[in-house]
Amino acid sequence: MDLGICMSVGTLAHKLAARDEKNPEQAWNLTRWPRGLSVAGEHRLFVAAGGAWRGYFRLAADALFNPRDLRVPYTLLFDTRTWTLIPPLPVRFFRGFTYEVPRLAAEPAVSPPPEPGPTPTPERAHRPSSRSGDHRQ
Repeated sequence: MDLGICMSVGTLAHKLAARDEKNPEQAWNLTRWPRGLSVAGEHRLFVAAGGAWRGYFRLAADALFNPRDLRVPYTLLFDTRTWTLIPPLPVRFFRGFTYEVPRLAAEPAVSPPPEPGPTPTPERAHRPSSRSGDHRQ
């Protein structure tokens, strides 16, 4: 599951600086528990800063709950070394979190075979490769 948060550019810089620390784990507090985080699988925390989506962290499998903290009882944990930069996409500031995060293009596992094309004409005929050797696979 993916969710997104807004933080200041300075806070993001602080989180990213933790990549070089002995303990690269950082936290983000929330007022309510995001639905879907209790389901097994990869969860990502997308970060918006300075008016644009900047990237994401992979969330840890564990989170914290502090019932005595009435304002922000839930804490998400993430390893700052999992930061993945994305092309900046404009976003308006919001509070809390959102499920409306950038959709990333999935890379195909295998390239599909080429579509059959028209029969070559003399102008479009195949030219032999100038490379020598056997190129069969």
